[in-house]
Amino acid sequence: MKKQIVIAFVFAIIGITSFAQEKPCWIYKVPTPANSTYLYDMEWGEGRTAREAENEAFAKVFRYTAMQIGQPFESMGINNALQNGIEYSVIARQYNIPINKVCEYSEREGSEYKVYILCQVAKDARFSPQWSNFSGCSDYCQYIDGVAVLKSALLPGLGQFHKGQKVKGACFLAGEAVCVASVVVAQSMRHTYIDKMNNTNNASLKKAYADRANACTIVRNIGIGAAAAVYVWNLLDAFISKGNHKYSLSYGGPVNLTPKVSDESVALSLSINF
Repeated sequence: MKKQIVIAFVFAIIGITSFAQEKPCWIYKVPTPANSTYLYDMEWGEGRTAREAENEAFAKVFRYTAMQIGQPFESMGINNALQNGIEYSVIARQYNIPINKVCEYSEREGSEYKVYILCQVAKDARFSPQWSNFSGCSDYCQYIDGVAVLKSALLPGLGQFHKGQKVKGACFLAGEAVCVASVVVAQSMRHTYIDKMNNTNNASLKKAYADRANACTIVRNIGIGAAAAVYVWNLLDAFISKGNHKYSLSYGGPVNLTPKVSDESVALSLSINF
């Protein structure tokens, strides 16, 4: 029985990896600049709204760029401007910190948003950066949330809590607890009936205790199978579960076209930088 469970677990893991979640490749490996006047910087932010998460990511980009070019970083002023909804390009000109957003990707995990942005940033204050087009925003690579999977492997449901999916995590934790408890109780009752069967000479009682022990064996085996199923399902979910996604693509120049996709709508956003 144990051998069969191990084999099933191994095949499940192999299957899980083939369904690994994908994210844009630039999140894992920053692209190489097309010329020497700028660098790429990828940052991410978290927040209760997508805009709040995006503002945090932009604040990190401004901080990195200011340090890169030796420009004073006015943290309070930039953060207030972002929170007031001022476009990053306006802030960049106001504080003389040249940046150009080329890609954006966001996801929702429970009630939290996580936004990744890829920007071209000035490399040297002595030279004006020459931005170039970047066409790799929609190139995707396989992604496996190793931390979530490790937590779910240690205790079912922890990976879902890690992703902010508290209700789902509680369901996995409770489900696994019920299955394990059923196995323990059934095994204990099985031993009790076997002991009673061995300690009596009454044939009818022996048969009754044997039948009950067999019933407990069936319940125990079902519990083991259910526990294994919940455990593997919990790992699978920790690998591939994802929230609502917004895929954004812009073309590094004055005109940016951004498709936005959600469960409720599909839209195009056009922005022109003067």
